[in-house]
Amino acid sequence: MLRRASSSIIVHARRMQMSPSIAMFTLTPNARALASKTSKMDLIKNLRERTGAPIVDVKAALTAHDYDSEAAYDALRAKGLAAAAKKAGRTSADGAVAALSGDRGVVLFEVNSETDFVARGESFQSLIKECAEATLRAVESDRAMTEEHGTATAGALRALRDERIGELLTSDGKPLSDAVRDVAVHVRENVRLRRAFAYAATVGAGEVIGTYVHGALAPGVGKQAACVVAKGVSEEFANKLAMHVVASSPLYLRSDCVPTDVMERELAVFRTQTEGSGKPANIVEKILAGRMNKYYEEVCLENQKFILDDSMTVEKAVKAEGGELVAFSRVKVGEGIEVEEKDFAAEVAEAVRTT
Repeated sequence: MLRRASSSIIVHARRMQMSPSIAMFTLTPNARALASKTSKMDLIKNLRERTGAPIVDVKAALTAHDYDSEAAYDALRAKGLAAAAKKAGRTSADGAVAALSGDRGVVLFEVNSETDFVARGESFQSLIKECAEATLRAVESDRAMTEEHGTATAGALRALRDERIGELLTSDGKPLSDAVRDVAVHVRENVRLRRAFAYAATVGAGEVIGTYVHGALAPGVGKQAACVVAKGVSEEFANKLAMHVVASSPLYLRSDCVPTDVMERELAVFRTQTEGSGKPANIVEKILAGRMNKYYEEVCLENQKFILDDSMTVEKAVKAEGGELVAFSRVKVGEGIEVEEKDFAAEVAEAVRTT
């Protein structure tokens, strides 16, 4: 039908020796109605692709604005922003993480959505890639950015502040906060920038960056990611170390990176467990030292058994390569977010009761 309407206008225009736009108004009523319908269908199709809004909403907006596509677009956008604002309070514990490295830096990025379905969508994955790329551009172009706008933790990548992340610009000059809002409008879920970690490599220091993404949704994007910065090792080995980090989930680089308050709390727990044992004080101290060493083996990267060769620790494996560890970080989607458990049966019963 679309081709027939268009071709009829062109043929008629040639016959009458006039432009197609003028020729349309000299068609018979039936032909003109067909051409008008075709034009409206094109407007609906184009606006639907542009906004991602349901076709019912697109048609309603166009009808309300006399098929002025720009006015209809503004109306749909305003409606979408209002809906997105209402969704902002909803829990977003799903989503994706991205790991992206360059010649002079690396970033780990997490963006949350409410469902895995949205996280696997093209618009969401394009968003998180854009976020990672924008952050890496900023890190590599201005090393001081990670120091001025990041929180330092011993042996870890710097955690960038939320407000600074939102100000970074996409490749087309849009603030990341606006890009996130636009995707939230499009997918009709609460989408949010959750956290970003960055490391600006020291020029001439021989630092090597390794990354690993687990549960990949797309290249460099998945459900869990890690980065390791080391010296004196190959990039391939650094990538293996990042794989170890994802598999073993260490919290600290080495024992001297464990915060004092955390160490004292663990010691207090172990000491309480040994109270009343009747053992001499010197024996108790040895027991405490042994338990703390066991704790370090669980939470410190260098003290863990290397997953690719459990006959040695990660520290020994790195030294065998002639290198040393500098920093690492790991990000897992939704980790640490409290999700309210819902009773589906109760929800259904309540819905039935209120209908």
